[in-house]
Amino acid sequence: MEGVGVKKSALPSDCLVFDVNGETFEVPEIDPSTTLLEFLRTRTRFKSVKLGCGEGGCGACLVLLSKYNPVLKQIESYTLSSCLTLLCSINGCSVTTSEGLGNSKDGFHPIHQRFAGFHASQCGFCTPGMCMSLFSALANAEKSHCSQASPGVSKLSVSEAEKAITGNLCRCTGYRPIADACKSFAADVDLEDLGINAFWRKGDAKEVKINKLPVYNPQDHTYPYTEVLKDEYKSTRILNVKKYSWYTPVNIEELRNLLHSGIVENGAKIKLVVGNTGDGYYKETEKYDKYIDLRYIPELSAVKKDNSGIEFGAALPISKVIIYLKEEGKSNLSSGAELVFTRIADHMEKIASGFIRNSASLGGNLVMAQRKNFPSDIATLLFAVGASVNMLTGDKQEKITFEIVQTTYRPERCAFGCSNSFSGTNKNPCSVQSNSRLLFETYRVVLAVRQFWHDKS
Repeated sequence: MEGVGVKKSALPSDCLVFDVNGETFEVPEIDPSTTLLEFLRTRTRFKSVKLGCGEGGCGACLVLLSKYNPVLKQIESYTLSSCLTLLCSINGCSVTTSEGLGNSKDGFHPIHQRFAGFHASQCGFCTPGMCMSLFSALANAEKSHCSQASPGVSKLSVSEAEKAITGNLCRCTGYRPIADACKSFAADVDLEDLGINAFWRKGDAKEVKINKLPVYNPQDHTYPYTEVLKDEYKSTRILNVKKYSWYTPVNIEELRNLLHSGIVENGAKIKLVVGNTGDGYYKETEKYDKYIDLRYIPELSAVKKDNSGIEFGAALPISKVIIYLKEEGKSNLSSGAELVFTRIADHMEKIASGFIRNSASLGGNLVMAQRKNFPSDIATLLFAVGASVNMLTGDKQEKITFEIVQTTYRPERCAFGCSNSFSGTNKNPCSVQSNSRLLFETYRVVLAVRQFWHDKS
């Protein structure tokens, strides 16, 4: 199955197609409950991903996922937990593991070399995931920072370099050498602050130290991506494996037809899927008969802005919600709106880890809070600002106050993940009179270590 070539002709709708480290895989049959980690560990030669906690809390299973955004017409790349990501959900995507960055045959990446040189790896179990986190941070800094960096230096700051591995747990090495390896890529690092390493000796001049570090090329952030994969988002995907099926509708009408068709009859168990990170919290062991992937429906990933507020699609990842809130906070002329949007975004950044926020959806978080009494910070925040929710009920959509959504359970309205969007319009805290002053603060109290990475959807 490894390295199976893909022709440029149309791909069959009953076959998964994706890349791993530049090699193309075609998977005609697979149990939809199979995770990306299970596939990588058992069906490929790429074994750097490890199963640690199985909850999205340790980072040992991290990979970089690259996918085509048809709206922006560009490739988007971000890290995620392969232990929670369902294999069927990466159709049309490209996966990069630590072996894809570098290996003993093709040569190691400067990240690998610096981790080794700063003695930042002991047992090595967590190291591949940390390397992927740092690689993603370096690549994102190149795209998001406008300032020009010196040749061979990244655009990361020391603070950003340290935060790059937030969520990656290590139980033996100690974080000082790991942080040193990360900070060695930062533009504003003081090399004198870095610990013992295999690159230079005590007393070496700064220029000598820089020259002895493994050379880093900021432009070397290309992701292998097969052009034919771009067409995968256009068509409805139906993968049938005996009893189990995976559906990928590409618009609301197809979703309605699926929910009203025979697939919901005869007692079939159906699961709506976006990021599947909720499995890390609830540890579901039951098998579902039908899976419906909501990520390819444009309406559920849309962002709408007007004078009354901002509206997010339910399938939008939490990380993107944070980005849009920050942008809106900066661009909004109302001091009240700026305060509210900024505070919500800052609080959301404290929820789970970055790689969980990259795949966990806004709507999934709210549905879990409604149905399973999930202790969601996001639900509390949206309740505080008077958000409303657009619900899909049968053939119509209706806007309901957030208070009613969270306190009233209606299976016929909510059973199929109908939280389309929320908009901060009701009891709008952003409408502040000129003679009044708005105070909006949020606080987070972590009762246990487990709480930090479990607040996800």
